[in-house]
Amino acid sequence: MKAVAKTAYGPEHLSYMDVPNPVCGDNDIVLKVKAAGICGSDMPLLYGPDEAKYEHYTYPMVIGHEFAGEVFEVGKNVTDWKKGDRIVSDNTGYVCGHCPACETGNYLLCPERKGIGGDMDGGMAEYVRIPGIVLQRDAASVRRIPDNMEFEYASVMDPICNAYKAIIQEAEIIPGDNIVIYGNGPLGLFSVQIAKIVNAAKIIVISTKRSAPVRNPICEKLGATDLLMADDPDLVSKVKALGGEDGIAAVINCASRSANVLPQAVEMLRPGGKFVMVGYTRSAVTYAEDPADLMGHKGIHFIGHMGYDHTSWRNVLALYREGRIDMSPIVTHKLPLSKWRDGFELFTKREAAKVVLMPELDKEV
Repeated sequence: MKAVAKTAYGPEHLSYMDVPNPVCGDNDIVLKVKAAGICGSDMPLLYGPDEAKYEHYTYPMVIGHEFAGEVFEVGKNVTDWKKGDRIVSDNTGYVCGHCPACETGNYLLCPERKGIGGDMDGGMAEYVRIPGIVLQRDAASVRRIPDNMEFEYASVMDPICNAYKAIIQEAEIIPGDNIVIYGNGPLGLFSVQIAKIVNAAKIIVISTKRSAPVRNPICEKLGATDLLMADDPDLVSKVKALGGEDGIAAVINCASRSANVLPQAVEMLRPGGKFVMVGYTRSAVTYAEDPADLMGHKGIHFIGHMGYDHTSWRNVLALYREGRIDMSPIVTHKLPLSKWRDGFELFTKREAAKVVLMPELDKEV
């Protein structure tokens, strides 16, 4: 089968190539991939810096952790699924099943978790295997796609479920709250949509000039009330003015590589406000003032965010099924799997919001 695979450790060792079809074990299912999303976290695989965890892989390894498709083959012991079922995976490939995280249903936090497309062959391919052990220990990691949901939208459930968990489950935004979202990439755009669904009052998006031309109009279409630039020297004061006497209830960091976000957010937030760290930075965070004064004395809640849970998935699928979610403005490009490099470049140059690769489009080229 054709796949996008990592062939060696380090940047640039990424190819569209022939690899063996996955073998379906007695407890496994094999999915015929209909769509696979390109994630920002995939970029280092091509451009670097490569992450140390990839060093232990047996190459070639198929990448891609956002994918959806049809069941193509089921093992002889599998009873819950049949050929032709339309499903989406949350990319869990293994969990231990007995740690505190697993016992409470927080499978993404399992210290032994392995991800499909992160630790084992993934979904940027014609076919992908879902291991039987995860189907037994975390059955809800694979879900049926609503009849009205197209595969390209099912494949990007990962980022929208991240947004749902950050805004509703962690920040606990309620109608009338003011919210700030750093970043207008897919996570930021989906966060705007979720904030709009819960009727946030002010939805303030902070972006860079590089990403603004393509993505800020999408922000406005999805419901952003105000758009500000990250390099604005008066950014904090402008956000406070927009918040008015009600203040800013939550700041959601969907940006990466910015060490300024946390200190700015703490200044922006009203007392008791919440900061949810969805994005990340490799740079040290510094404060002009004592962090205890900024965070402790204001009672700011710092929330470390990791992915989603089963509530996120169940509810987002329900919202889509009922017509409350529109992913079409965010999925800006659908390309054949063979055009994966074009998709990476579109994303890196900020010329796309979300790019989805569709293996069957190669047959039409």
